[in-house]
Amino acid sequence: MERRHIQDHSSATSLEKHWGYADRVVPCTNDAGTCEYLDAVYWMMDVSMLYTFILWAVIGGLLALWVFLRFAKPSRKYVGQVFHSKQDLEAPARRQLQGSVYRAYRAVVVGLRKLLLPETLKSVFGNISRLQVLILACILAYLLIFSLVGIVYKTWVTPVKNTPGLYNTRTGLGGFADRVGAFAYALTPFTVLLGSRESVLSLLTGVPYHHFNFLHRWTGRVIFIQSFLHTLGWTIIEGKLYQPQPSVYKEFIAQQYIIFGIVAMVFITFLYIFSIKRVIQWTGYEFFRKAHYIVAALYFAACWGHWTKLACWMIASIGLFFIDRGCRLLRLGLIHTGYKSGNKGFGFRAAQSTLQVFEDGDSTVVRMDFEHNHDPWKPGHHFYLCFPELTIWQSHPFTPSSLPAPHPALPHHTYIIRAEKGETKRLADLAKSAELSTTQKTTPVILTGPYGTSILNEDNNEIDNLLCIAGGTGVSFTLPIATAAALAGAKTVDLVWIIRKTENIEWIQPELLDLKARMRDGSLPNLSIKIFVSRDPESAAAKLNGGRKNEKDIDVCECSVTSRLADVLAAQEGFEVVWLEDHHPDVHECLRDFAERASAVGGRCQVAASGPRGLGTDLRAAIAEKSEAGRVWRGDESYDIDLYWDDRMG
Repeated sequence: MERRHIQDHSSATSLEKHWGYADRVVPCTNDAGTCEYLDAVYWMMDVSMLYTFILWAVIGGLLALWVFLRFAKPSRKYVGQVFHSKQDLEAPARRQLQGSVYRAYRAVVVGLRKLLLPETLKSVFGNISRLQVLILACILAYLLIFSLVGIVYKTWVTPVKNTPGLYNTRTGLGGFADRVGAFAYALTPFTVLLGSRESVLSLLTGVPYHHFNFLHRWTGRVIFIQSFLHTLGWTIIEGKLYQPQPSVYKEFIAQQYIIFGIVAMVFITFLYIFSIKRVIQWTGYEFFRKAHYIVAALYFAACWGHWTKLACWMIASIGLFFIDRGCRLLRLGLIHTGYKSGNKGFGFRAAQSTLQVFEDGDSTVVRMDFEHNHDPWKPGHHFYLCFPELTIWQSHPFTPSSLPAPHPALPHHTYIIRAEKGETKRLADLAKSAELSTTQKTTPVILTGPYGTSILNEDNNEIDNLLCIAGGTGVSFTLPIATAAALAGAKTVDLVWIIRKTENIEWIQPELLDLKARMRDGSLPNLSIKIFVSRDPESAAAKLNGGRKNEKDIDVCECSVTSRLADVLAAQEGFEVVWLEDHHPDVHECLRDFAERASAVGGRCQVAASGPRGLGTDLRAAIAEKSEAGRVWRGDESYDIDLYWDDRMG
């Protein structure tokens, strides 16, 4: 620091304190150019500190505004309204309950949804809505502007003390390098918040933690770029602009705080490279996750060692990091600590699950069932499951396709898990070996959770019509939501399930049979179920659906599938299976059909969906196309359609 600023501490009469930076020697006894440069450097650093505080003030202000709008947003009025007949509940009567403030608010929301819901620049950002890209663009614009504003763009050529003929070139590059470095420090706690599973941001905003993954990844990349620019700037200054060389650079690079900075740069580079999607595919998700945790903690420590005067940002990051991990362990203990057998043996108790394997030639799916005594979850919540029989070092997020039984019955968990590679493939192999066993074999499961936010607002049910669309194993997310909404008395509940082969229906056959029985006895008159089979050819579909084929044309395998699924495939009002023969259903048509029936009964609409990312792309486009602010302002709520897209790996 003394060489960088050429300050003579022995001649100092006093030291001037600067928050986050080295103390300044006053008065300045160097040449006029050096003193002017020092004035500029310390002014730029003070401004940099101010900008980091403003950054967090903006973040805090936006969060406060979000919380205010979340709890103070206008709602429909039902108090004092007496409904004498079914006709009173029809759409025109309900629209009269919408105040002008409420309609204006919803119209603005719908107008913004039309603009910001579709995806953009998928080659760069992936399957992300324009809203998230806009938020990222605002962050980048803020950082770019305030990285360049308040920099002294001037050059000073000053003589090197006691070395005639040599000159130092001093510029605003040092102030810029320190500015981006300070921003990198200030952004670190925010990035940790965005990546936390036990998310404070979720508590404040109501947005599930995994919806912040996109911003977490990109703010991490921003920190990497800022760190690189900070390193490059000071390398140029100390290795080229300051004289004499190479002695200045050798002395600079040997200092302890510089060594810590180099180590921190290595760590942030590692975090960036090993978070690239292609690299994650090469190394495996579990390596990425564990390495990310360890190297991130080391990065915080190295940054602390690099510049202790800004340790506050790293202390906050470390605190948030370990609070997140501590809360996870606390959740784990609360769920699994209890009596192991009746009233005997108090301690840690894993759930015991049974496994069932389904193979259709293209994919393998495992159905897991178990009961475990803990507090109930809400439809759409998910748990992290660990399988100690395979490894205790991995856990994965899965959504229970079951609803918790009312107290005092034990909650029953059912999971539909697609076996791809890694842990899920080993789970499928374990399930196959269990099926070959002559005795009933159970597999221990350790769960943490639940995580996520409730899709159905129990306190103020504004969703009258619900469309649940799922592709493949995404039905584990939509099935409990549709069931709960139908039981709660929603006006229209549509469950659409897109699968490849007819035999995939077996994954949730017991649940479908139960729903069909309730629909027959009239307890779920508002529920409609449609299953699209995208890959079975028409001939096979006809055979399985009681078509007109000769028995000799049906092979043994098809007969077996037919007999197993006969009850589910039986025709019934409100339940339909459609075979498409090598193409997917038109999501726009599904949405239009749902919206027309919702318009007939009136009320708000919501779509809850899970499945392949292409399905999410189609849904965002379809809902944006359907959104019309003018119609909503006039009271037609069928054009006000919310979308909740479940993407925990996003």
